[in-house]
Amino acid sequence: MSTIKGHCLCGDVQYEIEGKISPIWLCHCSKCRRSTGSAFHTSAICRPENFKWLTGVDSIRHYEDTPGYITGFCSRCGSPVPQQLAGKEMMFLHVGGLEGVPDQTIDHHIFAGSKANWFEITDGAPEFDEHKIKPA
Repeated sequence: MSTIKGHCLCGDVQYEIEGKISPIWLCHCSKCRRSTGSAFHTSAICRPENFKWLTGVDSIRHYEDTPGYITGFCSRCGSPVPQQLAGKEMMFLHVGGLEGVPDQTIDHHIFAGSKANWFEITDGAPEFDEHKIKPA
């Protein structure tokens, strides 16, 4: 079984995933655009039992924008870190923080109808106006 490691920008928060992650998707909602400062957020999930914190759990802080929408980040560098989704048996992953991700292409786009007007989706992947999460 393969291991995927990840960490925040400063390296205080480190984690690993045993096994595979879900297909990768790009979220174009306004919250993801604001939290990344980009046109989209590159996302995936894994099963909680396959996820393990290695270091820095005490450095993680949380921000709850609306009930159920909680983001975790490193208190030192501000990088987003994985978060178990409220009421769900899945860990939400920030693909940009992962190392050694298997060769995967973008599987789909979500909230494509509210994407930034200055960004064009050109990769041909399916586009959805809401969540479409595929399990790992």
